[in-house]
Amino acid sequence: MAIADDIPRSWSLSSLAALVTIVVAPPWLAISAGASTVSVLAGAVIWFGSVMLKRFVVRGARRWSPWQNGSPIAIALIQGLVSAVVELAAAAAYLVTLPGATLIEVLGFGVGAGSGEAAYVLVLGVISPQVDEDVLRAWVDGATVSWCVRFAVPIERLFALIGHVGARGLLYVALMQATPLRLLWGVAAVSLFAAIDAVAVYGHMRRWRWHDPQTCRRAHSFFAALSMVEFALLIASFRE
Repeated sequence: MAIADDIPRSWSLSSLAALVTIVVAPPWLAISAGASTVSVLAGAVIWFGSVMLKRFVVRGARRWSPWQNGSPIAIALIQGLVSAVVELAAAAAYLVTLPGATLIEVLGFGVGAGSGEAAYVLVLGVISPQVDEDVLRAWVDGATVSWCVRFAVPIERLFALIGHVGARGLLYVALMQATPLRLLWGVAAVSLFAAIDAVAVYGHMRRWRWHDPQTCRRAHSFFAALSMVEFALLIASFRE
């Protein structure tokens, strides 16, 4: 019997529904609350462009840089920092065109990035080749006993969206706030973004068992905590 036959249809439908909701609901809510459609779409387009650029930069660095044979921790930290700088630099190019923006406008830009990434993940799930049977079996075994494993993709996308909003919002505050704290908000945006990506890279390099319930809970709790810190700092620092 195929491994796919062991997967209850409700699992797939629930994950799909959750992912579609993350793609559609946040942009709709942001626009309904007053964010411009342009800013939401710009968030998605700029995210996609920066990710394509980031892949090119990371591949080039791996090929030509001496750190390619370094320790996994060093490589993960460097890749995390590169990821943060490339994505946030691209976001900054748009955010500087929004002096005096409202909080909802800035949130809409971040929502566009987060929902755009969720849409990208959804499309990849549809067009990607069949998953390796060993990987699928590990996921089924973990999903049977753990909601974290079962709904790992929508959980990851939800908190990634919150992180996108928080990091871009903090960056906006750093660009526009005329106080000594602006440097703190900028460093926080880059550092927290880099930390999330660095841990993800390190986990993949170390071949963490992502479908193990304990690993899933610990990893996603960490990612969620940092994303919520980013968002909380944005709310605390933003002044209209």
